[in-house]
Amino acid sequence: MFGNGMTEWLVVGVVALIVLGPERLPSLVRMAGRATGKVRGLWSDVQRELDGSLPADEVKELAENVRELRAQTNVKQFVRRLAVDEERRQG
Repeated sequence: MFGNGMTEWLVVGVVALIVLGPERLPSLVRMAGRATGKVRGLWSDVQRELDGSLPADEVKELAENVRELRAQTNVKQFVRRLAVDEERRQG
């Protein structure tokens, strides 16, 4: 988690135990767990809201355009073709 190894977390735990003491450490861990759960819940709400507000067909079209761009060897030429096609569609 966060790119830290087990030894780093063990050191953090020992320092927290020394600084906070064995009486306060369990309640602090519980509070941290609750806060983490709330943050995860809020994040999932934000993701659901974004998924509901973005039009799926535009997202698919954008993804297809990105795939095509990655497959092209000459990106400038491809972008010019897309712009010309868009101008033709608009009139």
